[in-house]
Amino acid sequence: MRTEAMLWVCLFSYVTITIFCTAYGKPTPSVARTEYLRRLNEATLRTIESPDGDVVHCVDRAKQPAFDHPLLSDHVLQNSNSTARPSTIFGTQLWHSQGRCPEDTVPIRRPSDSDLLDRQHQTRSYRRLNYTASSKRNLSRKLMGNFAMPVHEYAVGQIDHTSIYGTYAIFNAWNPKVQDPEEMSIAQLWLISGSFYGPYLDTVEAGWTPDAYKDYNTRIFIYWTNDNYKTSGCRDLHCPGFVHVSRDMLLGGTITPLSKYGGQQFEMQPVAVWKDNVTGNWWLRVGSTNIGYWPARLFKNGLQNKASVAQWGGEITNMFAKGRHTSTQMGSGHFSTEGGGNAAYVRSLQYVDSTYSFVSVPKNFRFAASNPTCYSITPYSTTYSGTSFFFGGPGYNPQCH
Repeated sequence: MRTEAMLWVCLFSYVTITIFCTAYGKPTPSVARTEYLRRLNEATLRTIESPDGDVVHCVDRAKQPAFDHPLLSDHVLQNSNSTARPSTIFGTQLWHSQGRCPEDTVPIRRPSDSDLLDRQHQTRSYRRLNYTASSKRNLSRKLMGNFAMPVHEYAVGQIDHTSIYGTYAIFNAWNPKVQDPEEMSIAQLWLISGSFYGPYLDTVEAGWTPDAYKDYNTRIFIYWTNDNYKTSGCRDLHCPGFVHVSRDMLLGGTITPLSKYGGQQFEMQPVAVWKDNVTGNWWLRVGSTNIGYWPARLFKNGLQNKASVAQWGGEITNMFAKGRHTSTQMGSGHFSTEGGGNAAYVRSLQYVDSTYSFVSVPKNFRFAASNPTCYSITPYSTTYSGTSFFFGGPGYNPQCH
């Protein structure tokens, strides 16, 4: 699929929910949101108002949006009986301060109009562009129709393997500044299968971002696609697909506390994704909680069986809004060379091999920063942290323009 010199990165594009479109055309945002909320309210047993302004619906687990997907109409809910390891919880979600959802419900954030229907603008602005680590970067402004296409820049590590059945990583959590509302900054892991050309790519993704809902709170997010970010998949639960089983973890929820530059470091709860060797579904665990799973039948380009690439790291989009490189930060907003206490990191990297065992990622894993004068990456390894790396940067600076 690629030469040894190549290192690809996958970006999530924002894809809208479409289950309320009819033969008479797409509804207005207000109509779609009204219908969505009507259905959400019908399945809601409790609502919780979070200090950050989110309204959390505790939805009957059997009536969640996942089962509106046509491929899941006869799906049988899988029990959360994974054999993945328990992990110490380093952080929490802000809404927990106001209560928890009852048994047999799942938390779903009440969406805004733009969360549901802003597809045309979002897909044009956030669609992934393909670059190799060894190619000379073209940082000129990209155009598509009447919309500016962003340049995607990244600092990532990667392993390529014929058979990958999961991965595990621990990120410290930050709140990087995002210059423009059309830009983003993320730290995440990817599991990938298929081709980067045409609609033949499957991914499952999870991590944190400060710009998911434009309030710039750092939030946990997930994503998936089965056609290279063309029309399928979405972030969090904005479309049917991912089956939520936990009453404790809100996808899209604000995470707290966060790391401070030169001060105390806080880690996002450890993230693990692995393939169940009985059902074939891809489970997501955050900390010691099994959040839910992507059913294997969602995928068609390899992930129905296994992944061939695992990636971890940071990524931003650059709109050149001021006629120069963006000042959107990655990670802590400081270069990887500043090290512990100052730079963002991802540590304890592992993958799941063909025996369905978690094994350490080799120290000679591939890594790259696509624009190292703006964002960088520095591998390190210790007995405590295992295979790890620092990543990030400030964006615009005298060497990055």
